[in-house]
Amino acid sequence: MTSKEKVSQFKAIPFSHSQERLRKVFYDIGVRQGWWHTDRPMLLAVSGGSDSMALLWMFHTLWRGRCIIAHLNHGIRGESSDKDQHFVEEIASRFTLSIECADYPVPELLQRGESLEDGARRIRYEFLEKTMKKTGAWGVAVAHTSDDSAETFLMNLIRGTGARGLVGVPEKRDSFVRPLLAFSKAFLKEVLEYQGIPWREDLSNRDNTYTRNRVRNCLIPFLQKEFNPRIKEGILGIAEDMKHFRETEEETQAALTSLLRRHVPFTAYACSLQALRSLDEQTRAVFLRGVGARLGLRTLSRDRTNTLCRLVDESSRWCFQWQKAISLFCSFDLVAWIDPDILVQSAGTFSSSYALKEQSGFFEWGNWRFSWKREWASARNYGTMGAVFPESESIEVFPLSMCGKTIRKREIPEWALSLFPVLCSRQMQWVPYWQESRCGENLQGAALHFSATALQNIDGKKR
Repeated sequence: MTSKEKVSQFKAIPFSHSQERLRKVFYDIGVRQGWWHTDRPMLLAVSGGSDSMALLWMFHTLWRGRCIIAHLNHGIRGESSDKDQHFVEEIASRFTLSIECADYPVPELLQRGESLEDGARRIRYEFLEKTMKKTGAWGVAVAHTSDDSAETFLMNLIRGTGARGLVGVPEKRDSFVRPLLAFSKAFLKEVLEYQGIPWREDLSNRDNTYTRNRVRNCLIPFLQKEFNPRIKEGILGIAEDMKHFRETEEETQAALTSLLRRHVPFTAYACSLQALRSLDEQTRAVFLRGVGARLGLRTLSRDRTNTLCRLVDESSRWCFQWQKAISLFCSFDLVAWIDPDILVQSAGTFSSSYALKEQSGFFEWGNWRFSWKREWASARNYGTMGAVFPESESIEVFPLSMCGKTIRKREIPEWALSLFPVLCSRQMQWVPYWQESRCGENLQGAALHFSATALQNIDGKKR
């Protein structure tokens, strides 16, 4: 049996590990994070390892609220993963707690270019968020410790992610809280041993193929041996000091990302190239990291951030791949964060003709939905997402890529040519979004009023 259970009924529990002391500490953490007084349940992410078992024991023993266990069988370690699930189910029964389990074949669910480590984390958090909503829980408690925070600091320092990454693991983010950040892994194992609580060792933690494991198993022990036995405490102190810089940076990012944003259909975010160039080098890097954080993207390394800043300065036509699921396209004065899958999906869009025989109606073309109705109008009219056409029984729609140079000579980026349509009727052409608002010749009669809606705007999508 790979689980550990050290019953210490004959061993005196020191005050530092006692329920009396831990209840006070846990109370302060719960009040600060906002969940201590809730009457809703807490969802506990329990893998079966020592950290998550300590999380479970503390909530079950020190908190009066209701707990629900969530366990994801990720299928990475085969039979061992199944044994983890059975162990957690047994613990749930022992503590008479509800449990929500799921079995996901993580290796088969990885996105393009996604590592197993990143994919497993993404899928785990998606499962936890889905389960939280299903159970009506106040939030999700995950079992990160001070060791995880120190490891994250070093990993981000090595990658050069800036102040945002040098605060370690955040105590709270959205619906996720981390009540164990004040405790070390070693301390929590001692608590479990004193209380006779078992856990399972995850043998994959010894696999130095993963970056975090190399930091945990190789780098930190080396630093402790060769430089400072208390290196973790030093790192955590610096991380605490860096919180002020991160808060200042986040305030700047919130202001800039709101101020500079342009609402362009099918973009996750867009802004003016001229606006980017107006920022000084440091502020530009802060802004770019802020957009990435807003979109849930992985933080760029310092080297890649510098590369992106140079592109902004040196050219008005370029493409920069942030990660497999998002790329930056710069054309003319527009810089747009776009999911390349949308461009692929739209590549096969072709010309279509739609009959307009009723008084009103709608039709869909590619990633667009067009509504129309017959109403009196005094003149033709062009707008960004609406237009007034002369009376007609049909309308032609085709992609910008098939259009003549008269329209395409406008400053429309190449990535938009297959995504955006042209509506044509009686020698009148309208391009949604890119067409400047203006009135045309008088109509003084029945007319077709069109409005356009982009169906796949991915603004705010998390990856």
